[in-house]
This record gives sequence, C-alpha cells and structure tokens, in this order.
Amino acid sequence: MTTLDSSLDLPPLELRTQSRPGSVTEARKKVGEYAEVGGANRADVELAVAEAVANAVVHAFVGRDSGVITVRAQIDGPNQLLVEVADNGSGIATPARPPQAGFGLPIIGAVTDSVEIYTGERGTRLELRFPRVS
Repeated sequence: MTTLDSSLDLPPLELRTQSRPGSVTEARKKVGEYAEVGGANRADVELAVAEAVANAVVHAFVGRDSGVITVRAQIDGPNQLLVEVADNGSGIATPARPPQAGFGLPIIGAVTDSVEIYTGERGTRLELRFPRVS
C-alpha cells in the first residue's frame, strides 16, 4: 500500500451543528470533501457520516428541543482517516439492539476499518476509522 505523506499536514476539520435534519447533508458533504483530499474513499466516509449524524438527530435528543452534534475528521498516521461524530444527548440507554433498530450501525461497520462507541449521560461519541489509499 502506498501512503499519502503529502496529506499528513492536512489540518483537522471540526463541524459543530444543531440537531436538525439538514445537519446530515452538511456533515456528509464537508467530511466527504475532507476524506477525498485526505486519500480515503469519499463514498464510504459520506455514507458512514450520514448514518452516524442521522442516528444522533433521530435518537440522541428525545424529549429535548435540540442539541449539538460535533463532527471531527483528521489524518491519523500515514494510513488512516479518523472521523468522530459526537452528540451531547442522553446516550444510548440499552446495550441490546431493539427490534425496531435500523441498519445505521451495521452499515457504518461495513464501510469502516473500525468503529468504537462511547456513550453515557452526557452523550455518545463514535470513532470511525477509514483506510487511506492512493
């Protein structure tokens, strides 16, 4: 695999947005552009980010008028792109997958190298890692 050292100096991206349906498109496009410049598969990154942000919009702020979703992207070494999607919602209440759950997390898992989920009373954060290719 060829590494892309020239994009190692690509500054990190941070996007803070209110929880609203338009946030999904905004995050998907901006992180997709960043991924393309950083040497990752833009379509895979856009799909995973759209699913993660949509999950936050739909599930994180139940019973609240709004909340904040933060999306960060950065080059993580010569072969990885790290994308974090975090919200300040109520966290994931149940460790079991309810029957009405969608396909968001399985889709994210299918297009990333790895997914780590951190959740608690102050919100949820997903760390998504993507390969960088030439």
